[in-house]
Amino acid sequence: MLTSLDLNSNLIGASKGRTISLADYYRIQNRLAILFGDETLHLSSRQLLQGSTDYVLQHVDSAQNLFEAMRIIARSYNLLHGGEYNSVIKRRGSIDYVIDDREFTYAPELEAEYQYFSIESTLIFLHCMLMTISPDAEDAIRALHIRRPLPGGDCAHLAYWNTPIKFGAETYKVSFDRAIALKHITMPSADALTSNAVYQKIVDIVAGKHAHYEETYSVSARVRDALTRGVVEQSDVAEQMGISAATLRRRLSKEGASFRDLRREVLNETAKRLLLEKQSVADVSETLGFSEFRAFNRAFKDWNGVTPKAFVRRSARS
Repeated sequence: MLTSLDLNSNLIGASKGRTISLADYYRIQNRLAILFGDETLHLSSRQLLQGSTDYVLQHVDSAQNLFEAMRIIARSYNLLHGGEYNSVIKRRGSIDYVIDDREFTYAPELEAEYQYFSIESTLIFLHCMLMTISPDAEDAIRALHIRRPLPGGDCAHLAYWNTPIKFGAETYKVSFDRAIALKHITMPSADALTSNAVYQKIVDIVAGKHAHYEETYSVSARVRDALTRGVVEQSDVAEQMGISAATLRRRLSKEGASFRDLRREVLNETAKRLLLEKQSVADVSETLGFSEFRAFNRAFKDWNGVTPKAFVRRSARS
């Protein structure tokens, strides 16, 4: 997985002092969510099936402003998690998104330090989700409250926030400027409101704050990330990256890659994973966007020298 993300495979089992960028953390998180089929990454005893964030975003299209969008997001995640963990409070000078995780069903073995990190990362995800809904959200943050007792330990990820942070709070709270949160917004198209767009927003924001990241995040890796998240058309991937399809082809060519080869590689990896998860050939074919399962059969045999069913049988024997 790390190799496919263009990351050093030595990160596994590395010494405590080793670090990765915040953007790469979210890329790993996204890939693990896909592999686990659980958007909580097994950090909660109540798992969220893959597609939960897309489900939440599908319900915000009726929102007239960020305040209404936040309320819909809070209600949707409460429904998915089975508890009143999220709330949105309208105050005189702010709109506060509050997460109270004191009774949350964390996995039993999860240490307090990682509980803090988990919700702090979730707040960044929330901010990027709101920016996906409206760019006004980017400059709307006025304060952040977190439960972490002291700014000790490894808190580098908190540098994401350009706002005062209160440590040792009773609950987590992101305070948004009231006027901005209540301002009327034009909702983007449904195609733009996806978990894929949120993860891309995170990478774009972090890359914008740390220019050197652009040098290490290759175009090929960007394309693989998009393909893995289900964006399989070259024009859609290029649009997501803010460039033309022709520019995307040129940049890939400079790296000795092509969209066609990367697409085949990612589709093949996904196909084999889904088949080994006992999904039917017809279901895998539909998931990967093939017009019919016979076309998928032919493609899979071209990629691997065996049909999907023969691949499953061979894997079962090994």
